[in-house]
Amino acid sequence: MPGSHDTGPAWSPLVAGADGDVVLAVDFAATGRREATFAELAGLLPGSFDVQQAVPPPDAPATGPEDDRARRYLQRWAGQVAYGPAARPVRAVLGYCAGGVFASRLADIVERRQGERPVLLLLDPEVPGVAGLDRDIRRAVGGMDGVSDEERDGLLRGIGRIRDAAGDDFDKAAEAFVALYREAYATALARMGVGGDFAEQLTRLFRSYTGYLSAARHLGPGPGWASAVSLLSAGVTGGSTGREFRFPVSQEDLLRDPGVVRTIYELISPPEMTDGHQP
Repeated sequence: MPGSHDTGPAWSPLVAGADGDVVLAVDFAATGRREATFAELAGLLPGSFDVQQAVPPPDAPATGPEDDRARRYLQRWAGQVAYGPAARPVRAVLGYCAGGVFASRLADIVERRQGERPVLLLLDPEVPGVAGLDRDIRRAVGGMDGVSDEERDGLLRGIGRIRDAAGDDFDKAAEAFVALYREAYATALARMGVGGDFAEQLTRLFRSYTGYLSAARHLGPGPGWASAVSLLSAGVTGGSTGREFRFPVSQEDLLRDPGVVRTIYELISPPEMTDGHQP
């Protein structure tokens, strides 16, 4: 079975004991991030939907042939049986930011398997690029403890130089950002009396994240992306899908906002569950 060589489950249930239709959710949900996660959204979603979150490959390479990396993620999630003809139907596929790329491709696979296309919802969808990676590492550096304001300013200048030198070469930028990230955290944690192993763990997590983004970038969203529904936070550029809903909330709060949760519920529920009301 494709992807079965990866150890560990490919999907993690977010709602204990749920027995309703399956909702697949794709995001890179790192511990300690400020942005709300699908776990928060699942806890707020009414009904008995069985929300399953994609688990990245435990040993996914951050470098190597792009085709191999892209297929590795998609085949893992599509290959392990969290849904299919013998399981409960997949009602919807959700993707957050870069996860929307994988979500769109998974919706295509689910449609072929079950004969009916799931609802495809993209929350602040984004095809990864150098500008987005620059934004992400700036957020990480901005929240880094153990560095002085002067050192932080120096790191931010270094990020700018890397971005300018990389141009559109995502993997070149990612590799240089990982090196900067490792050096900065090693220095900061040593100053705080924390062992170097923790800095390496954080670096591996960040490298895994850049690998996830690189895989999504190479895979591309596919033709189904245009027919999806987008739910957008304030300030995020839209126009990439056929239908959009915009909410006056920050990206950080998008997956925990009551209005977003209500809209998702109405979009993925059968008409009889919402009295025929559509947002």
